Amino acid sequence: MRILIALVCLLYFPALADDWHGNAPLTGGKGYAATPMGQVHYRDVGPRDASVVFLLLHQTPWTMIEFADIQNIIAAAGKRVITIDTPGYGLSDAPKTQPTIETYADNLIPVLDALKVTRVIVGGHHTGASVAVALAARHPDRVAGLITHGIPLYTAAERAERLAGAHWERVLKPDGSHLASYFQNILARITSPENPPTAMVNMRNATWAVLTMFQQDQDIGHNAAYTYDMEPDLMRVKAPALVLSDKGDTLVKMDAKAVRLRPDFKFRQFSDNQALSLVAEPQRWADIALDFAKTAR
Repeated sequence: MRILIALVCLLYFPALADDWHGNAPLTGGKGYAATPMGQVHYRDVGPRDASVVFLLLHQTPWTMIEFADIQNIIAAAGKRVITIDTPGYGLSDAPKTQPTIETYADNLIPVLDALKVTRVIVGGHHTGASVAVALAARHPDRVAGLITHGIPLYTAAERAERLAGAHWERVLKPDGSHLASYFQNILARITSPENPPTAMVNMRNATWAVLTMFQQDQDIGHNAAYTYDMEPDLMRVKAPALVLSDKGDTLVKMDAKAVRLRPDFKFRQFSDNQALSLVAEPQRWADIALDFAKTAR
């Protein structure tokens, strides 16, 4: 399978002199806010007088780079958009103790206060979706709308199974194979040989996955997600909500479960592909978010 993927990538996307896109999409708007979990790294772009402010929360173990293109598109449409590096990831401080999803959500309030933002449309992917739900449930006065993409609505048995599961081993090896093996593992999970035009995008996504995996210390985000009983908070959400889903995502059944529990939530299948489709299609994600914002109050 790995050989086939490599051949497909080489066939359709021959190597260029320099085709790597680094941190350039994150130019401008960056700063730090003091919080109980330490310094939180944020990026805040778009007009200061925008009537709608978005807050976008990344999956574990990524960073705000996951939403960089989406953030820029929404800002270009005249909206203010804030992304953060979840504490323990990216350039934010690592908390001194293991946080919960609830404490992650509470920790967003001093960030919003520092930026003088009263209410937001909060959007999150995977672990970011968990934090977004907790924020909407615990601080309803600060949330005008909720967007989840891949919602980790685990049962108690599923949470226990994931906590007990093996974590990826990060043992440094002198030949760099610790990086290559993780890259190949991610690429095999997200690449479809039947859809070669996505090969270059998937290689970039796999590269970012490797970089973020080895940038973090302990994987506190997944530990928080796997101990979070979301259902009570989901039922407490008062803001209008949109559930986005990818057919190839492991959480697709949980997205469907969420809208069964909350039939007032809107549902939209974002793609037939896997969990990084939002990175591959930032324009469409941004368009959906902007359209949803019209219904938020």
